[in-house]
Amino acid sequence: MSDTKWLKLVEAEAEIQGRTKQWVYCSRRRDVEQPIKTPDAVVIVPFVKHPEGTQLLLVREYRMPINQTMIALPAGLVDPGERCESTAERELLEETGYAVTAVLDKSPPTLFPSAGLTDECFQFVFVEAEYRGPAAPEASEEIEVVPVTIEGLRALMAGTSAFCGRTWPLCYQYLQMSKFPI
Repeated sequence: MSDTKWLKLVEAEAEIQGRTKQWVYCSRRRDVEQPIKTPDAVVIVPFVKHPEGTQLLLVREYRMPINQTMIALPAGLVDPGERCESTAERELLEETGYAVTAVLDKSPPTLFPSAGLTDECFQFVFVEAEYRGPAAPEASEEIEVVPVTIEGLRALMAGTSAFCGRTWPLCYQYLQMSKFPI
């Protein structure tokens, strides 16, 4: 229906339980007919060891569709043929100035944040990181790094900030445990 540099609008039809279903959705894929096996994006969960205690690096970023800033985890699109760990390293350094020092864990590669709207999928990459220098976001990005201890996270979540739906559940879990995994 429409195709831009980053997204396309797809009108699809499928036979499900003997009935024809039609759907319109947004896609990042060039070939929407192929099964989805690899993520379009990575969401990075970066932890930094700090004298005050382990910090989780969040970002505050303006998002045009909601016309406001929101709290999120650093994230980025996976380039064709790129490994998710490489995407995590590239995006974290670009958006925050922090470098990955260790990959701690990964989620399955096909998590779908809004399957009624889009076929986009992502993979969480949990990392340990350390500061290397100023961030260098793309010209279109307005990103502020928000490092938080577990106490700082509690205060941040009690505020009225908009939160990314992929970020809030992890933060809630860390608050319930009253600690970060490292």
